[in-house]
Amino acid sequence: MLNMLLESRIWKLLCSLKMTIVLASVAAFLTIGGSVLIPFNPVFSTLDTMSLGQWITDVASQSFAVSWWIPVSGVLVVLLGINTLCCFIDWLLHIRARWRKTGEYLIHLGFILILIAFLWGSQSGFRSEKNGVLLGQALQIKELNVSVTLEGVKPLPNAQGIPMDTLTTLALYQEGQLIKRVQARANHPLIWNGLLVIPSSYGRTMWNGRAATYSLLTINYDPGAGLAFVGSMLMGAGVLLALVSFYRKRSRGDRPDVV
Repeated sequence: MLNMLLESRIWKLLCSLKMTIVLASVAAFLTIGGSVLIPFNPVFSTLDTMSLGQWITDVASQSFAVSWWIPVSGVLVVLLGINTLCCFIDWLLHIRARWRKTGEYLIHLGFILILIAFLWGSQSGFRSEKNGVLLGQALQIKELNVSVTLEGVKPLPNAQGIPMDTLTTLALYQEGQLIKRVQARANHPLIWNGLLVIPSSYGRTMWNGRAATYSLLTINYDPGAGLAFVGSMLMGAGVLLALVSFYRKRSRGDRPDVV
């Protein structure tokens, strides 16, 4: 039964390099062409403020005439992932004869894991911006049953006294227990289990008749972040193995010289 499947036209089509080229080319063409529309249509202004799955459901569905290329490109990428998975499975079934191509198929596996991570994050993740929290108060993140307390805001000025960065002390709690405390600044957010808390700005406001410091936080949760990291490591290792294999074969005369 397995041999019949492996010899069938359907399986050969699913593992076909031609299908890979067609799917990747069409997806790239749609993405490049569609991206030209982004600066001229306000419907895309919220694309970075929520997960892709939520954006397609809540926003793109209302303006399908200009946003159709995004879900279609997504379907093509998923089909490309299935094509890649079939190639990887086919390699595993013939690994004794194809073990020299391990590097290439590690790249395949890395791509599959990154795609799964992206789909996972698009469906189960969330993002919200401009969440205001006063100094000493907590911001509840109900989806994860945690809270973030703003414990300090310290501007970091340059020699001329102009603020160049801000040191924001954030504490993460779960059911009253401290999980993590960080001094966040540019490119150094609070990170925990796929959760990113990024201070975007700060200021002063009146609260209960008194001046109070506040910070605006961007909350981003991506449950597939760890899986994407593993995938990227596999792809990196695959590239290195493929390069080593290529130059070893070329040294034996199995490959033409690179001009």
